[in-house]
Amino acid sequence: MMKKTPTLLIIGSLITTLAGCSGASYSSDSSGPADVNGTWMGGTATGTKDVTLHLQQSGTNVTGTGTGAAAFDGPIQGSVNGNTLQLTHQRSGVAARPLIVRGDLMYGELDGIPLDLVRLGGPTR
Repeated sequence: MMKKTPTLLIIGSLITTLAGCSGASYSSDSSGPADVNGTWMGGTATGTKDVTLHLQQSGTNVTGTGTGAAAFDGPIQGSVNGNTLQLTHQRSGVAARPLIVRGDLMYGELDGIPLDLVRLGGPTR
């Protein structure tokens, strides 16, 4: 019975450690803003629109151009907070709903249109 106690303690510690790791939150805030540099292409789930964003990022500030998203065609600017990109059309001042960035994928809505975008060629930093 004496040998079982240390084994059970080790197994219990291992289970607790693994459970803690699996429930860990990986917030992008601790690693800085998501990288959104580059050309992003995609469109709506229905395929009715093709959207392209050409973005340049400096820290949390973003500038660029958009095509195919009606109110967001032309110059755009915005900011990145963690994995969230907030864009505004420079001429009209219209703000988009936040877009979510996951590596080379971005999704959300532009001009009320749900869309999925993929970065071409990976990050440009």
